[in-house]
Amino acid sequence: MIQIKQVHSLPKNSTACPEISLAYLKPSARKIGFSYKTDMNIKNNRGFTLIELMVTVAVLIVLLVVGVPEYRRMTENNRQVAAINTMIGDLNLARTEAVKQGRTVTLCGSTDGATCNTANWESGWIVFTDLDKEGDVDGPDVLISRNTGLPAGLNLRTVGFDDIGAFTTGSIVQYQPTGQPRDFDGDNDSDGTFQLCEKNGDEKLARVANVTNLGRVAIGKDTDGDDVLEDVEGADITCP
Repeated sequence: MIQIKQVHSLPKNSTACPEISLAYLKPSARKIGFSYKTDMNIKNNRGFTLIELMVTVAVLIVLLVVGVPEYRRMTENNRQVAAINTMIGDLNLARTEAVKQGRTVTLCGSTDGATCNTANWESGWIVFTDLDKEGDVDGPDVLISRNTGLPAGLNLRTVGFDDIGAFTTGSIVQYQPTGQPRDFDGDNDSDGTFQLCEKNGDEKLARVANVTNLGRVAIGKDTDGDDVLEDVEGADITCP
């Protein structure tokens, strides 16, 4: 005898959705957790509330207020450090070449990369062997290094080096074969300072490279705690 299971039918034009028991589903459907009832109950996505949006905006504002100035200071600091390190590198190069080659090596401000013509070192400088010690590249002289200038917004000037003939004060430094800066006036005092400043003139943001009478280069220090670095003589530097 064939047994017929009772099947419940919906009334005509009914929109109700029956819950179908998992017992009537195929095994494969039961394994994946299939449910007509679950699939047909569509949930609405929930957006941000006004309070959540306001909190997010407030956090963003705080990050911008705190982060942007700090990022700017970090960028300026990195730029200054890179610039003064470039000058220190060429000072050490000039001294090393003077000792190695046994002849005078000149380092001077230059706007054209060929002649000594400026005391504004931010415009560029050159390093060259200077056989006749006259401060120009001629005859057997050899150009060793050339710098085309520092980024805009920086000043690089010198303090304390001896005047050299007709050259503008602070526009030229010469290293002797002993590794010492050349003493032009015979007072046994040929040291000097390179000071790197922002064009806004804030000494507290400056960087300093001091050249001793022995020709050694050292980073300037703040020994009196006033946040201003000192030149080779121990005085606070003054930005132009």
